[in-house]
Amino acid sequence: MKVIGAGFGRTGTMSLKVALEELGAGPCLHSLESMRSGGNREIASHWERIANGEPIDWRRAFAGFGSTVDWLGARFYPEMLEAWPQAKVILSVRDPEAWYESCHASLHATREMSSALRGQQGTAPVLRAVDSAIWEDLFEGRFDERDHALEVFERHRLEVARIVPAERLLIYDIREGWEPLCELLQVPVPKTPFPHLNGRDAFWTRFGAKSGTGGAEEQTKGGHPRRAPAADSNGGAPAQALPRIAGIATAEPARSLDQQQVLQLLGLQQDEFAQRIFGRCGVQRRRMHLSSELLQSTLQGRTAEVEEHLLGWAIEAFEKLQVDPREIGTIVSATLYSLGGPTLAHRLGERLQMDPATDRYHLVGVGCASAVPLIRLAQQALPGHPDKKCLVIGAESMSGLLAGATQADERSKTVGSSIFGDGCGAILLDASQEGQGPRVLASQVHQIPDSLGAVCMVLSPTDSYLHLIRELPDVAGEHVGGLVERFLARQGMTGHMIDHWMIHPGGRRIIECAQEALSLPDEHVSISFDVLAQRGNVGTPSIFYVIAQTIAQRNPREGEHGLVVTIGPGVSVGLMLLRW
Repeated sequence: MKVIGAGFGRTGTMSLKVALEELGAGPCLHSLESMRSGGNREIASHWERIANGEPIDWRRAFAGFGSTVDWLGARFYPEMLEAWPQAKVILSVRDPEAWYESCHASLHATREMSSALRGQQGTAPVLRAVDSAIWEDLFEGRFDERDHALEVFERHRLEVARIVPAERLLIYDIREGWEPLCELLQVPVPKTPFPHLNGRDAFWTRFGAKSGTGGAEEQTKGGHPRRAPAADSNGGAPAQALPRIAGIATAEPARSLDQQQVLQLLGLQQDEFAQRIFGRCGVQRRRMHLSSELLQSTLQGRTAEVEEHLLGWAIEAFEKLQVDPREIGTIVSATLYSLGGPTLAHRLGERLQMDPATDRYHLVGVGCASAVPLIRLAQQALPGHPDKKCLVIGAESMSGLLAGATQADERSKTVGSSIFGDGCGAILLDASQEGQGPRVLASQVHQIPDSLGAVCMVLSPTDSYLHLIRELPDVAGEHVGGLVERFLARQGMTGHMIDHWMIHPGGRRIIECAQEALSLPDEHVSISFDVLAQRGNVGTPSIFYVIAQTIAQRNPREGEHGLVVTIGPGVSVGLMLLRW
């Protein structure tokens, strides 16, 4: 025995098993794999003894194995260390909240699996051993009590770190890949991709049983089998019944301004602070209809002009979708700028001569997080018009909200003025079984508590601007990692299974903090940086541009997954899982 895995199940143990075997520390025994060999009477006798709380001969029980991972190692690593005093110990870890969500939804279902696997030879002793040693003993039968389970998880981590000599212990997150494992085992780093596998589904695919989740087997980019999630975040219909993004298009003003031109229009060309902020925010050019004449008018005085611009961009984006207006059953639109009525959705439906029975809804103030709640609402509206599609429109005139500035103004006003641009995005949502485009597997919107003042509109009789606190990127970055991990865990996935990351281009620091929190390499955020550089933060439709460029530039293949991450007022974090 070269390696003892002391990490709990659902901390990447299946990936770790395959990695250890590739590095020469195999065969590696995983608790679930034991079910395959449980038909062997001698092996089954060891599991029976564990289930009955009786001591076993560990060397005899693990004869022929070079390593072990998952629950048995986590529960009995002290006994195994005594049997193999020279073995290395790997404590696999992950975010505790995400671990609990994932574990509660999957491996805690050993009792479920016991029912599903009833009649398969050799499974009962293993299931009884895990049930007795883990759920009843380690968690004292209280795993459903979240706080208690998290306390056990943390206590275990501290205990392993205290008991195992530091020179023999590796505390390991599978996102770290090959290098820490190779250093521990003193072997070269393989040229093959690290085997990021999806726990239970990967096991059933790899070892030939049925998980009951459905979905066709597919291959990751590294050649390892995995299964696609089969239900939405609410455990809904199978993936093939979920809506898909059947089309996406964008439109914006023809005029493109560089940062110096915007500074001059706002009267900030001599302001050193403004020059510095405008120069380092990540924006190079912006599409804007900003002009001296517009800035001389009041917010109310601009209403007719601005709303006509919004309507024009929305019509242009819709026409790029190349869909018959009569096919639309619902329009859901959103802007920050909406002083007048009828709403953008109503005016667009009228201008395009849509069916008078078309449902029309408009949201105000959702801002940069809009794409996710808009699509969630559209998804709910689809059954109301089962033979039609839903049109989602996000349009923004940040020019209509900007005002001339002086050096005496709030610095947050200057910060907001440095990044925002104008534009529109349109998404066509379709629940039919035909056509192209990614399915929306799951979505979620999470408002970070006590953050309402981080992003807000400041309006007065003579001034208007979007107020952003300096700490906004850090606030978002502090929460987004855990939110993403828990969201993906509910879909039976990890971040390593995401092929295409679509991060809100809210500003240079927003992207950087999200990249750091999610441990993403530069190539996964390059499109977000490019959208920011060439268009700025376009508010409501910003992520539409990132999704559109991801599809156009990276040409996602069938079976690949994408994760949309939006950050907007609230502070709200929107998450949307796509599958091509």
